[in-house]
Amino acid sequence: MKTSLTLLTVLLLAPLAVPAEPAGPPRVVIVNQAADAIVNYLQLEEPLGKGATRERVVAALRQTVDQYQGTGVSHVFWNVNYQRVAYRSAVWPSYWDVPEPEKDLTDWPRRYYELHKLGIDDVFAIVIPRCREREVFPWISLRMNDHHYTGDPNLVSPLFSEHPEMRTRGGKGLFNYARPEVREHYLKLVAEVLQRYDVDGLELDWMRTPSNFNDDEIERGRAILTDFVRAVRQKTQAAAEQRGHPVQLAVRVPAKPVFAHGLGFDAVAWAREGLVDMVIPSDYWNGFADLPVEDWRAQIGLDAPRCRIVPFTGTTYACTTGWMVNVMSRNLAAMRGFAASMLDRGADGIYLFNNFGPVSSPVRMRTPEGKEVIDCLVADLLRAASDLPGATANARVHPVSIYETLPPGSTYRQLLPAEIAPQQSLTLQIHTGPKPTTGRCVIRVGLDQSEDLATVKLAARFNGSVGRASEDLPAPAKPPRPGIPRENVSEVAPRLAQFEVPLDAVVRGFNSVELAVEHGGRQTVIWLEILIDPAPTDR
Repeated sequence: MKTSLTLLTVLLLAPLAVPAEPAGPPRVVIVNQAADAIVNYLQLEEPLGKGATRERVVAALRQTVDQYQGTGVSHVFWNVNYQRVAYRSAVWPSYWDVPEPEKDLTDWPRRYYELHKLGIDDVFAIVIPRCREREVFPWISLRMNDHHYTGDPNLVSPLFSEHPEMRTRGGKGLFNYARPEVREHYLKLVAEVLQRYDVDGLELDWMRTPSNFNDDEIERGRAILTDFVRAVRQKTQAAAEQRGHPVQLAVRVPAKPVFAHGLGFDAVAWAREGLVDMVIPSDYWNGFADLPVEDWRAQIGLDAPRCRIVPFTGTTYACTTGWMVNVMSRNLAAMRGFAASMLDRGADGIYLFNNFGPVSSPVRMRTPEGKEVIDCLVADLLRAASDLPGATANARVHPVSIYETLPPGSTYRQLLPAEIAPQQSLTLQIHTGPKPTTGRCVIRVGLDQSEDLATVKLAARFNGSVGRASEDLPAPAKPPRPGIPRENVSEVAPRLAQFEVPLDAVVRGFNSVELAVEHGGRQTVIWLEILIDPAPTDR
């Protein structure tokens, strides 16, 4: 009996075993939970500050983890900061550390203050252990130079508002990492979260916001950031020794290695040196960008330590630049297309950013007649992120990609808008993932307004094969409201022409689309996407 009691005591006092992060397959599905989303979408019967109790808030916070069961989500990256932190910190100001919070705080920072009044000063101390219970890998995500609310001293760091000399552009920009005080400011936060939370990894989110130096400082700034990442790596290794399990390091950086390098992020070198375990190629907003997984792999090289490449999506997407100009809302076909392309190119998973709302939320689309319909649930989008067989067995969409986060002096130019004419063709490359074996392939071409828009006749070729013109997508019954995502592709351009492509013309990977005007005047292409539907054509 004494031996049994001793063994039981040892078992009770021993720390819970933490499963090790997978070094390779299976593919990961990562959701970044932004600090504002955590409190904005709590499912409460009574709102915060208007009847919500501490007990119900704790249950709702745990539910933010529980909701991912059965969705394929393997990791949640909990974002704890913008320019302040969303917990009671010893090194950074929290959102309720203002002179008159009752008067000065609104919106989601106000919700953290309401939690504080309920005695909840650390939501992450609730959700991270819950991740362990639900076998989801918890990480902390740090925004490394966030630009939001820089005009409101109640929402930015006092260091930011009181020390313009620590900022770029003569005090008008963001924090300047050439300043050692700035680097120390962020290293203090790194040290605190690693000491405070038992997590499997830490993300340095450089995409919020990738403006860390004046343009003439970027060259030397690259070495500065490499030294900074080395310092962070030392802290994650120390945390791993303390916790008794690996604590990995991820970096979210611009879409292409050349873009990242040009903005001061030598992420390829970081991976080759073994400083990071995961690179998350990203754009700032565009949701289904052409993220060159193969370029990252080739530049990092086979002789480097294992580093996962997990491309980002914000799920809304566009073919041309401009804030909320011809932006398509998230939908299941586009999510499948992104997954098919990225996973076929060797991605180790998919990372979802700005994925607001509970997983039970409906994803709405609109018929050309203006009727609202449910395309899927958010949970279905999450499941599609790791499902390559499902992506290729169902209809998927591949839009032309844009890049928004470019280094100073970049010669890159967006593909669209572009003009076409009888003697002026346009050729674009679109990655469509695995080659389909059944069904149909359709080119959709969006044209801007022109004098002969209704009568112009286009010609299209797909890898040299002639596309057969089919009926245009019907125009929407009502024009879309400005400033919000479109909920039907027919809303992204005044005219959406379509061409059927011989299925045997489609190849795995990149496919070439050539467009020209066959009869009519000069036109401007503002949208281009490929629909691949493996279902029988006579359905």
